[in-house]
Amino acid sequence: MTDPANPMATIIALCAEGARRFGDDPRAIASFVENEIARLSETEQRQLKEQLTLLTDGGGSQKPIM
Repeated sequence: MTDPANPMATIIALCAEGARRFGDDPRAIASFVENEIARLSETEQRQLKEQLTLLTDGGGSQKPIM
């Protein structure tokens, strides 16, 4: 289910599975996603975090939205 090269696909897959299991309960879905990520190896967790950081902040350049 996880692909270190494509962290968004991993997060989307986990969220979709969480929604399938828990319906529209965002807390339960978030808890499920966090628990599944915690089950990954330390290396996979680090890679996922690094890739998500690059996606969310452009590799270190914080730009205001407005």
